[in-house]
Amino acid sequence: MKKILLVDDDASIRRVLSHLLQANGYSVVTAATREDAVAILKAQQGFSLFILDFWVGDDTGLEVMADLQQVHPAVPVLFLSGGNEEVALETSTALAEMRGASEFLYKPVQAAYFLDVVKRYV
Repeated sequence: MKKILLVDDDASIRRVLSHLLQANGYSVVTAATREDAVAILKAQQGFSLFILDFWVGDDTGLEVMADLQQVHPAVPVLFLSGGNEEVALETSTALAEMRGASEFLYKPVQAAYFLDVVKRYV
């Protein structure tokens, strides 16, 4: 079973995406903060994909991605974002892709499309 780390500060997003992924045969570990994600990586191995919100509390997903890639540089990173008032989604997308993100999806995302993208990377 493929194992995914899902990092999002929104509990409802974590819950919905986790259930969707689990219903489709994936093992999912969730984190609400950058610190949680780093602690999980120290305690667990075998991740096939990282799914990150671009805005995680006071941190950006780019910071979270850098932390994760230090431990697992070969694991693909899929970003999700609904944007924020400070940075346009296009800018967030470009920054993530320049830093090595595999894909950038916009919230809300349709379940079938989300699963198709996940399947590309795991």
